[in-house]
Amino acid sequence: MTRVLIIDDQRIAREYMENIVENGEGYELVGSLSKADFAATVCCRNVVDLVLMDICTYGTKDGIDAAAELRELFPKLKIIVVTSMIEQSFISRAKEAGVDSFWYKDVSPEDLITVMDATMQSRHMWPGETPVVKLGVTTSDDFTETEIKVLRLVCEGLEYSEIAERLNYTKDNVKYHIRNILQKTGYANKTQLAIAVTGKRFIIPKLFNELDGSDENPIVL
Repeated sequence: MTRVLIIDDQRIAREYMENIVENGEGYELVGSLSKADFAATVCCRNVVDLVLMDICTYGTKDGIDAAAELRELFPKLKIIVVTSMIEQSFISRAKEAGVDSFWYKDVSPEDLITVMDATMQSRHMWPGETPVVKLGVTTSDDFTETEIKVLRLVCEGLEYSEIAERLNYTKDNVKYHIRNILQKTGYANKTQLAIAVTGKRFIIPKLFNELDGSDENPIVL
């Protein structure tokens, strides 16, 4: 029996995965948490074989940072990141953290079980490509790597001079890239652009959720 811990800040998503685990052959639910901060404690107090981890969670660390901590503490533990976050950098971060598999939430129960089964057999499951989202009159795959770097800092609310300093670009160079992005998307200004990009979850400027999660009591079985 594979014992599973679920970590996700969204109640509906947790309940969906709880149902899959509880109805999956050969799987047993150990716990369900909204805060990644508690993951190591639960794994210390219980036998856990597999963790289903979202990227955005309540608490002081995101799911990938928590996965890196779990990997160091429990080398044999299998970890799957299951997320709706489509930013490409999350995949590379997850690999660096030692995550075993990475998949997106909009999958059928059968598909998630397939990923879980393969991961428990020491196979690594990774999406072949990042989902593409529509941003204005273009799509997210139309941006260059440099534009994405600039866009990420725009979404953090940085000004031209701050972006230039962070990326070691000139201010004029930053303005050039932002102007290109606005022309591609058709948005009128940086504010509209940032709202659209973060709303579509193409870029998440801040993963740490400062809510105390008081409405989400950890379920530990």
